[in-house]
Amino acid sequence: MNRFLVLFVFCFVPLVFLPSSVGHAHETLTTTVLFDREIVRILNNHCVMCHAENGPSFPLETYEQTWLQGRKVRADVIARQMPPWPAVPGYGQFANDNNLTLRETQFIVSWVEGLGPRNAGTVFTNVVDPGAARPKPVQAQASFGHWQLGEPNLKRQLDAVIIESGQPIQIKRIVIDLGLSSERRIRAMEFMPGDRRVVRAAFFRVQETGQWIGSWTPWYGITELPAGSSYRLAAGSHVVAEIYYRSAKERVVERSTIGLFFADKPAPNTVSDLILDAKIDAKNPSASNRFHAETSLMADTHAVALYPEITPGVKSVEVSVRTPDGGTDVLLFAKAFAMDWPTPYVLKKPVLLRRGSTLSVTAYGGPVKLTVSRY
Repeated sequence: MNRFLVLFVFCFVPLVFLPSSVGHAHETLTTTVLFDREIVRILNNHCVMCHAENGPSFPLETYEQTWLQGRKVRADVIARQMPPWPAVPGYGQFANDNNLTLRETQFIVSWVEGLGPRNAGTVFTNVVDPGAARPKPVQAQASFGHWQLGEPNLKRQLDAVIIESGQPIQIKRIVIDLGLSSERRIRAMEFMPGDRRVVRAAFFRVQETGQWIGSWTPWYGITELPAGSSYRLAAGSHVVAEIYYRSAKERVVERSTIGLFFADKPAPNTVSDLILDAKIDAKNPSASNRFHAETSLMADTHAVALYPEITPGVKSVEVSVRTPDGGTDVLLFAKAFAMDWPTPYVLKKPVLLRRGSTLSVTAYGGPVKLTVSRY
């Protein structure tokens, strides 16, 4: 009897545990969001500018690469850490806006939690043309390595910069001699990094005047002024490039190029800078965490772009205009800044600031210098 009981238990136990182990190998898909349809579109619009082979971060071009990083992508998207875009939706409209819409966020979360299906199960049968090649897998495409606005009128290669492995974020300032023998009007400029693995951002100013004339981030690499406006560059002008570098796995020698596009005819509007330095609020010195600056506008002004220079510790920045009738319009509200991803805010359309309005910047956590590109 005892021998029979032992034999029964020995034979029965495998039958109890076998179905459980097999069941976990085949989970049910619970989403209609597909990599080949919704996800690849999001990657093209927001991600592969950085997340590509030979880019500054891990690649997210193929289905396999994205599926393996799915949990991390989901966590970063929910926390609003990626894509790096501090501006809060609803305050201003920007040409370089890299923020995910609510729908795009929902697509990513649903796709990851639904086990990341690739497509709707399309099968390659090869019955129409036996000699036809198998279709290439759908993947995200990074579009860089060429001039987006066409061939520039003037190109200048920057001096080489050596970036050693293991170095933290560092800022290099490079002076560029444009070789201008006469005054020129600039309608656009473009920057092409020599090695995208190590370049995080770039900002450009005229050395002689300090005027901000352009910027570059991985997701928005051009500066193009509205029709009828231009920057003025005097003969003999130099441009100072302020480039944010971060090291790669090995030593890198980086040499970038800038391209300038001249205005075909005289533009009626010359773009200049308006500077506001947000310091401890003199009206309320007890609020040691609040930094503020404002100015009254003596003429109608069109704002083209905003560039707040963020210092460590800054929690939020608000740029607003108080109109003569007592109303207030918020041009920018930004928070949760990533110090290694600095960015300007390029307005989709010039914003008219009426004469008599008061333009102000308010920051919490630290001082901020705001440059308003305007005409």
